[in-house]
Amino acid sequence: MIPLAVLCGGPSLEHEISLRTGHEVLEHLDRTRFAPIAVRIEKNGDWNVDGEAVGDALAGVQALRDRGIDTCFLALHGPFGEDGRVQAFLETSRLRYTGSGPTACAVSGDKIHAKRIAATHGIRMADDLLVPPGRVDEIESRLGYPCVVKDPVQGSTLGMEITADRDALTGAIERLGKHCDRLLVERSVPGREFTVAVLDLPPDGPRVLPLVEIVARDGYFDFEEKYSESGAEEICPAPIEGPAAERMSAWALTAHIAFGMRQMSRTDFRLPPEGDPVFLETNSIPGLTARSLYPMAAAEAGISFPELLTRLIDDARR
Repeated sequence: MIPLAVLCGGPSLEHEISLRTGHEVLEHLDRTRFAPIAVRIEKNGDWNVDGEAVGDALAGVQALRDRGIDTCFLALHGPFGEDGRVQAFLETSRLRYTGSGPTACAVSGDKIHAKRIAATHGIRMADDLLVPPGRVDEIESRLGYPCVVKDPVQGSTLGMEITADRDALTGAIERLGKHCDRLLVERSVPGREFTVAVLDLPPDGPRVLPLVEIVARDGYFDFEEKYSESGAEEICPAPIEGPAAERMSAWALTAHIAFGMRQMSRTDFRLPPEGDPVFLETNSIPGLTARSLYPMAAAEAGISFPELLTRLIDDARR
């Protein structure tokens, strides 16, 4: 039996979603091969290892070593989990882990950096401005309404507001700006929403899984639509073919490679009524809950959830 730690929780706004991912991973691991324990990282950064509060991250690593564990399954989302910090810490601690490395996570985990890099590879982006230095008058004249204000390092539609007028825009900048030193403001893109999963494991290397279309019941794929039982309808394989589908698949693969990602990624797009798809973001640790999109795409490709987890862990151990 292979000892394994499943890291979940963390200090980000996605703490609760990460706990769900960790729970689902623990439920679906092959117990004939793996002997997993849960590592819950609290919102203050303290580690709870297999039900025992052990203190800070250094104490957490020592507790893993004491249990003979040298491999971690990362079920963390948002800052700390997807921005490269925990990956760099685990590498420094000589622990193996699933998913992409520190640099790829740092790049893809910041929507501003990710957009700038993806754009150099010909991927279409929504027009945007940064605040600061951009001001409300400039945003109105260059982007118009509605526009989307984003904390560039948050996910799961947390730290994001859609604004329809000057008062809403000013309020969103004030609220979100309290928690970060810069904001990304984008022109809102109408249309259908799709996500494209990339699986990158030997011997095949990076390949695109079947596309998923997301149909929000209230017109907007927000936190409630993502995670509630009565939320968005998710269709896989997506009812789309032709140039738009081919372009999203190609761009998701391009982003995965350009960011230097490994094992897995999931890239989100908007498809306006006319024109090419528009890149939204790339996730280095996609959600792995019962309602998550990555396992849905993998299942459509003939890869069960337990098999997917096993393949990710085996690759990390290599």
